[in-house]
Amino acid sequence: MQPLAVKRTSRDGVELLLVEGELDIATAPRLISVLNQAVQEVLHSLVVDLSDCGFMDSTGLALLINAHRRLTRRSKGFAVVCPPGPLRRVFEVTDMVDTLRVCPDRESARAAAVPAVA
Repeated sequence: MQPLAVKRTSRDGVELLLVEGELDIATAPRLISVLNQAVQEVLHSLVVDLSDCGFMDSTGLALLINAHRRLTRRSKGFAVVCPPGPLRRVFEVTDMVDTLRVCPDRESARAAAVPAVA
């Protein structure tokens, strides 16, 4: 198993979480702490970049859905970067591509992560 690393950056009110490694029930606590902090502190929107994530199970998907729901309630934006490939299939099979605004690259994710209009 590859350990999970999460890096957080911010630019122009958009929080970016770079997730590297494998996201599953064993590694999820590392993402939970950073994700919870980012959700609380986000000014405009949050983008989670899974470009360097090699594997994600239902635990990871649940974390993303929960973050999306919490941010939507606060009229904040959310999007996920996930290029085409096996990991993107998780979002396609679960019909979460549109809901979580899954995009192939950071630029399109930043554009898609527009806050919900109250």
